[in-house]
Amino acid sequence: MKKTRRIEILFEILRIIFAMAIAYLLAMLVLLFISKEPIEAIKSFAFGPLTSKRRISSVFELMIPFMLTGTGMCMMYSANRFNLSVEGIFLFSGCIITLCSFYLNLPKVLFSLVLILIGAVVGGLLAFIPAVGREKLGANEVVISIMLNYALLYFSNFILRNFMLDTSVTYSASYPIKDAAKLTRLFKGTRLHTGLFVALLVVVLGYLFLYKTPIGLKIRSCGANASFAKYAGINVALYCIIAQVIGGACAGIGGTVQILGLFDRFQWDSLTQYGFDGLLVSVLAKRNPILVPVGAFLLAYLRIGADIVNYSTDVPAEFVSILQAIIILLVAAQEFLGVMKRKTIYKAARKEMMLEKGESK
Repeated sequence: MKKTRRIEILFEILRIIFAMAIAYLLAMLVLLFISKEPIEAIKSFAFGPLTSKRRISSVFELMIPFMLTGTGMCMMYSANRFNLSVEGIFLFSGCIITLCSFYLNLPKVLFSLVLILIGAVVGGLLAFIPAVGREKLGANEVVISIMLNYALLYFSNFILRNFMLDTSVTYSASYPIKDAAKLTRLFKGTRLHTGLFVALLVVVLGYLFLYKTPIGLKIRSCGANASFAKYAGINVALYCIIAQVIGGACAGIGGTVQILGLFDRFQWDSLTQYGFDGLLVSVLAKRNPILVPVGAFLLAYLRIGADIVNYSTDVPAEFVSILQAIIILLVAAQEFLGVMKRKTIYKAARKEMMLEKGESK
């Protein structure tokens, strides 16, 4: 059983890598036709993110919100619930922890930890709204969560303009966040910060929760077959709500870490799109948090490469949207590398049976 599980994880990683490779090859073919300097564009797209310390750090910096929202979506997706409030939660938690930071006065490390905890609580409470709407009222969680995203956007704008707007600057932003609340930069000359360790910790804890605890097993059972889970005595509504609340908490941590790690003030006046990026990462990871860093790295590398192509060549960055669509189609396709996976599992099982028969003789 454990060997089969390892084979499945290995093939999921291979599916992601092959999907990205195919997308890159198609991108290069497209660049040959749309660019006046196709060789330079291909070179910038494929190897640009590796050409300097700053660009490499930018990839890992972009991975941080991807990993946090991706892990959150994996929690919800494992229960077969598509609660898209992660997008609004990411933004709103950043707004709330900025407001809280003005009223708190704590030592540096403790300050950041308290704000991260507040962000997690805010995220969990907000995700609870569409979760209860689905499980107790029978409402569509997709519709509720999308509406909630815009409600949170406008509410955060209201809080910014009425409670923390700094009129001494020429743009719409809050008062400066205290230095003691900010996360520490890891390398001089880069923006990479200690939020990377927070994201990795959330990924590990998310995996352990889903795959090593009884609650995680019940959540996955509800997602795989709700009728069977109910027949087995599992409270499907309760565990689906738990999955969505924990997913919201991950998104709340994401918004908190992003603000404390990269910004001096809160100034988001539109949806950040990191929540929807998290959905893409969770699809790449096949709902398994342990694969989230792989999906986050590949997506971040793709985005940084597209940005480099955009400002260094004549190719618009929007062409990366086409690549994302190709990647989603390939990774979501159940039969992509499916035959090879089944053959490998069959051979491993047959070999194990032969060994067991030999030992019994």
